[in-house]
Amino acid sequence: MDEIADFLVKNGNIKFGKFTLSSGATSDFYVDVKSALLNPYFLKIVSRKAAQLITGDKVAAVELGAVPFGVAVSMETGKNLIIVRKEKKEYGLEKMVEGELVYGEIITFVEDVTTTGSTILKAVTRLKEKGVRTDRVVVVVDRQEGARENLEQEGIELFSLVNIKDVKKGSI
Repeated sequence: MDEIADFLVKNGNIKFGKFTLSSGATSDFYVDVKSALLNPYFLKIVSRKAAQLITGDKVAAVELGAVPFGVAVSMETGKNLIIVRKEKKEYGLEKMVEGELVYGEIITFVEDVTTTGSTILKAVTRLKEKGVRTDRVVVVVDRQEGARENLEQEGIELFSLVNIKDVKKGSI
């Protein structure tokens, strides 16, 4: 089994039961990559693998789950990090995006888990409105429920370090 899938299974990051996902869909399993990314061993493994797939001028991550992953990939590549908020701050500078964007640059997103891709597509739209293009998304786990196809419709490639079939295969 793949090192990433093996870690997720052995450390209990795949849960079975009834769960509501960020897309609003329900699922009989949940892959808790967020807590796995808080483990330095796991974070080092995935950030090194992801760094090899970064082609943009900068790395971007959506708050909250992908931020540790984004920081680690930024350190591996030496490329600046952009953090896209899900909601606009209601205080301070009220920013939707943290980090310096330059019109015309290309961004590669990193993400913890993708299902339909709706969360990442909202973030892509926010950057597109600022004149920044996204070339690809590198995700730790793809649940294989439409994210790849939805991103491809926008001209964005999805690269997954592991897919859900690999993770579920190891947990049975």
